[in-house]
Amino acid sequence: MKQIRRMLALLLTVCVLLGTCGALADTYREGDAGPEIMALKERMLELGYYSGTISHNRFNDTMTERVKQLQKVNGLEQTGIVDEELYAFIMSDAVLQKNGKKVAADTPTASSDDAATQEPEPTATPEPAGGKVLYREGNSGKDIMKIKERLLALGYYTGNIANNAFNDAMTERIKQLQKNNGLEQTGVINEALYELIFSSNVNAKNGYPLGTLVQGDTGNKVKQLRERLVELKYLSSAGGSEFNKTLTDRIKLVQRMNGFEVTGTVSPELYDYIMSSACKVCGEHVKAQYNASYRFNYELNGDKLYSVSQNGNVIIFIIDYFANNYLNGVLRSYPHMLDDFKDFTYYSNCDPRYIGTYPSVTHMLTGNAFNPSLLVGEYFEQSWTSETAEYIYDTIHSLGWEFRYYYYTSISDGALDWAMGKVDNLVDRRANPQTPITPIYSYTDFFDHLKAQGLTVDQTEKKYIQMIHLRGAHAPYSSNAKGEYKKDATREENIAGYMAMVADYMERLKAADLYDDATIIVTADHGDKGENMQVVYWIKQPNEHHDAVQTTGAPISHTDFPGTILSLIGGDYSQYGTSIFDWHDGDKRERSCSVVSRDVDMYPLVSCYSDLGLGSHNYWRTYTYTGTGKDLMKKNKSGSYKYEPLAQSFN
Repeated sequence: MKQIRRMLALLLTVCVLLGTCGALADTYREGDAGPEIMALKERMLELGYYSGTISHNRFNDTMTERVKQLQKVNGLEQTGIVDEELYAFIMSDAVLQKNGKKVAADTPTASSDDAATQEPEPTATPEPAGGKVLYREGNSGKDIMKIKERLLALGYYTGNIANNAFNDAMTERIKQLQKNNGLEQTGVINEALYELIFSSNVNAKNGYPLGTLVQGDTGNKVKQLRERLVELKYLSSAGGSEFNKTLTDRIKLVQRMNGFEVTGTVSPELYDYIMSSACKVCGEHVKAQYNASYRFNYELNGDKLYSVSQNGNVIIFIIDYFANNYLNGVLRSYPHMLDDFKDFTYYSNCDPRYIGTYPSVTHMLTGNAFNPSLLVGEYFEQSWTSETAEYIYDTIHSLGWEFRYYYYTSISDGALDWAMGKVDNLVDRRANPQTPITPIYSYTDFFDHLKAQGLTVDQTEKKYIQMIHLRGAHAPYSSNAKGEYKKDATREENIAGYMAMVADYMERLKAADLYDDATIIVTADHGDKGENMQVVYWIKQPNEHHDAVQTTGAPISHTDFPGTILSLIGGDYSQYGTSIFDWHDGDKRERSCSVVSRDVDMYPLVSCYSDLGLGSHNYWRTYTYTGTGKDLMKKNKSGSYKYEPLAQSFN
């Protein structure tokens, strides 16, 4: 296959050079699609610029970034556009992979007949690598003394330089320098090595360029660095004069927020930058989109909050914070709460994957796992620009559905322009300042407006996915069991009140003759990290009817959320995980649940995405378990979890 590709690439290159190839478009750029794009993406997958599988043949913004990365690795202008010459180059064996190495060529072995007729090619004497040898063991003189003094400054010698002889000890030190700089350990100095030794790029004995501070270093300069990081809010206290792991993590955050390569080491240039007024205070992010105040440019429009489609509906209610072990306590106080939910199947073993609205909702909507080493804004960008998210919403829209999310903050404060074109009620106020925005009602206001205006049935060919996020079991509790405002309500009252709101909504669907054909899901974004992390999950599929609620212990997860939605509307989700319908009672499944935490003795405080101050949380703990919520809580009580420091706190 590689041989065929190389032959085709060679032919294409010849066509390009001769100007006779008319089949290939002049250029490929963002917005294009077709088999040539798929061939490019598959080739870039082979080269390491993609991972996993290629899901579509569109030249999207993700591919633009991948092309720019390929151009950068290969020393080309980073345009993100593929012209004829670049196309041929990508398909050839001359292109460098993502790791900077050439593709391994499948060189066919010549037959014996071919070998007999081939003329031996003349061989030229190669130039010595690195230029001619200047100095080696046995030499002496002023230049040798100069080199040894430089080696002393770099840490390869200690004490004083006793002589100007290139002796066996110097040979060993040269070999050590070559090793630290990734060179062949010859012990001799050629032209290239001589130039490197006196450059600022040479690695000292500690493996880093001269003057670089690294983990394990101590001294006054480290102390000054720590004190400055306290001023910049990257550290909560200066501590001592040791460059420890905590300082390494803080330096990585400084580098990430200020546009430096993330190494965890402090070069002389970075040290001077940190000490200068140019260094940003923790929370003043490089990308404007990562600054929480930027989110106010985007709003979720509530104009369709009380609308349904005549043509088909998937209605999802998120009852915030509703842990599944709350259910029995609510039913003891309000035994008739589920009378209107007889047509539903209840999944009693649902893992939310994340405890916290920010990561949980983003994960549910995009299928992207949270990475605690990323800034919160980086996570949001990564999630909404991922190929998974693009596929989810392209599929939803291509099948004639619209997707709207209703919460009083903008996609949990984080989607911004990355979700434009995906979530149909997200409005960019900068681009559309005159667009009227209907507020999204929460708490008991949601129910008051529902009762006042009812449901509107839109006469449209579009079908609606409406995801309505209600406060539910989240404090402050302000609803009685009928869904009416009540100050200082109990948690049980509050839950019963929000379930009454859902029941009323369903009655209005029945009155509009849309209930039977609708899919209705009632779940929570996360549970209670103290009592139980698992969540409730009810679902009624079209034309599903029972005499009583059906219950299953199938081990499902909000990781299944995108697959479930796609399966309900007839979409193919096979490349992106599973749906809840792929799991059954009695199945064994390993799942993980993660929760944000705070421990100032273990980790320093980090910046807060919400207001740019210091965050409430500074590390992440993940429980991995097989079984039910009881098994999850056993892991919690035993302290059996994985620790990971947070780069930034959600709030």
